[in-house]
Amino acid sequence: MKKYLTLKNILIFVISLTIILFVYNDYFLYKTPILKINNIETTVEGYGSYNEKYYNQKITGVIKNGNLKGKIITVNNVTSTSGVNDEQIHKRSELFIKQSNNNIYSIIGVKRDKYIAILAVLFIDLIILVSGIQGVKTLLSLFVNIIISALAIFVFQSNADRLNLLLLYIFVSMIFIITSLFITNGNKTKTYSAIISSIVSLLVSFGLSYLIINIHGRDVTIWTMDYIEYVRDYENYFYVCILLSGLGAIMDISITISSSLNELIDKNFKITKKALLKSGREISKDIIGTMSNVMLYTCFTPIVPLAFLAIKNNMPLMRAINYYGEIELIIVLCSCISIVLAIPISLYISTYILKKYKKEVVK
Repeated sequence: MKKYLTLKNILIFVISLTIILFVYNDYFLYKTPILKINNIETTVEGYGSYNEKYYNQKITGVIKNGNLKGKIITVNNVTSTSGVNDEQIHKRSELFIKQSNNNIYSIIGVKRDKYIAILAVLFIDLIILVSGIQGVKTLLSLFVNIIISALAIFVFQSNADRLNLLLLYIFVSMIFIITSLFITNGNKTKTYSAIISSIVSLLVSFGLSYLIINIHGRDVTIWTMDYIEYVRDYENYFYVCILLSGLGAIMDISITISSSLNELIDKNFKITKKALLKSGREISKDIIGTMSNVMLYTCFTPIVPLAFLAIKNNMPLMRAINYYGEIELIIVLCSCISIVLAIPISLYISTYILKKYKKEVVK
């Protein structure tokens, strides 16, 4: 028990608890009035299609911020069993509300920052406790990449008429690779090897996917565009999705192979290139299956609820999959191509760079 009660762990616990308590009481940060619920009275309002029940919720609570702070008010919320077009409010919920001209209050959203804070703190604590300094580097890498992403969006938004979205994100992807691998692995030969391997793998695999899609007419349905009135870079939106989807997997494969080959060379400098390539191929067999499954689950997760909802509303199964899953299926296949191509590219580039560097050091 004593080994867990170190100064580092106690400090992590105190900081984490402070952050969570702050988010639970951060009402003053919001301009929109926030209602903390004291009581909910629910009554059955009626029945809709497929005998779906509709409820009326009479919600009483106290406003926690703004000019109306401390005022007790009542709002109504109509909800249904499915919750497709509405949301059932619970007593633990906190609501964003607005006041109309006739002093009637209505709900405009649910305050969920506390759940995000708990999950974020848990993730940060676990990665630090499990990985130590390497975990801190990983978090720093994530933070830097979030800033880069935000800057890229800001730059494109400010220069949308002059910038090509795809070219911008090809450049941004290279920055992601360089910053991520440098921060997490330091200024080492295996880092340079992984960076070169990642960039080459990304460009080759994306170029191949781009060529195949263009040959077949680029007639891809992007269902999310139904909610956007005007998109100047419609096609490039799709290509950016393909570009970024396999980026993490490519970097992971490149650094894994580079680190493994570097370790083999350190153990036996006289190891031949043929032996290195053979060892690298054996290592890659354990990577390719898991990485392909990661891409499959990641890309298809967003469309599962939409496909089920469409099927529930009498849309045929194949039509639902075709409409909501077409773009994700293409992205999965392109990402898997990236993973497969990253292995031989990383193997040959890492073998060449690491063997050459070690030879020069010995001389």
